[in-house]
Amino acid sequence: MRLLNIMLTKAKGGDGLMARHYHDALTAEGYEVLSIGHPDGMLSDMLGFRPLNNRFISDPICALRLAGYARSFRPDLIIAHGNRAGRACLLPFIGTRQRTVQVLHTPSYKPHLKDLSGALCVSGRVREGAETRFPELRLFDVANFSHLRALPVKSKPNSVPVIGAMGRLHSIKGFDLLLEACVELRAAGQRFELRIAGDGPERTSLEALTRQLRLEDHVRFCGWAEDPLTFLHGVDLFVVPSREESFGLVVIEALAAGVPVVASDTEGPREVLRGGQFGALFPKENTTALAQALGGVLDNGMQWLRRAREAQAYAIDSFGFEAGRRRLRRTVEALA
Repeated sequence: MRLLNIMLTKAKGGDGLMARHYHDALTAEGYEVLSIGHPDGMLSDMLGFRPLNNRFISDPICALRLAGYARSFRPDLIIAHGNRAGRACLLPFIGTRQRTVQVLHTPSYKPHLKDLSGALCVSGRVREGAETRFPELRLFDVANFSHLRALPVKSKPNSVPVIGAMGRLHSIKGFDLLLEACVELRAAGQRFELRIAGDGPERTSLEALTRQLRLEDHVRFCGWAEDPLTFLHGVDLFVVPSREESFGLVVIEALAAGVPVVASDTEGPREVLRGGQFGALFPKENTTALAQALGGVLDNGMQWLRRAREAQAYAIDSFGFEAGRRRLRRTVEALA
């Protein structure tokens, strides 16, 4: 069975990582997989990759090249990541309209979704929104997964606790809220170092905010983490301050690494953390509550490290690569 795996955006982030994981998992399941994407995107180093630059909606050059790839590869199923890829595959002369499904990484429900053969939903909240807007659309629950690797849970925190955060530096990820919460942590007398891994359009403004809040001695911007495990190895606590988060790959990566997690009470982290069973939740966009949650974990570090062992086993069993392979195979078989 031939599967075309396509994502057209260039930016680094969780959606791109999932497109890579889909390629790996589907190939491991024995499918013939062709990945297509932006020449500088996150799929560009995958085996057999084909470049495709989509400059704007209904880009004719992109459409012609996609049609050529489809004719030569003859896919049985097309898995599109993101609305840009989904729209492109539904163009009538491409020849893939009746075989396209889209992974709904976020609750962004565009009109073209009604014409898909199906949609893969990464969380219950994403599925609920799709059901409401497109009641005739076939929906499949396919939680995100990753090549999770376990680290030994620390025996005790660092003398100066290290708080870690990781992701695309975009306003929706709430890193500005985290910096503001750190001001309250400092005012409470809490010793800490904050390390932020990632890059994106908000980096310059976040660095400026760090200086404005006089947090230079507490905050370090580490750039994009090519190996998240290396970054997570150095932190005592991981925080996800997002304003919105449909899933949150970084949550499961931190849990698998044996690091306690504090996350905003948004749909993805709430579902992954089982309502607070496997991590601490705080009301989104509430910097005081975020500071209190961070302080609570740091003040009870040994207790949270004990809880981290249980959370680690849960994350690997539920969201590891093998679990993801099984979910994808069942979905592909249902769509075939």
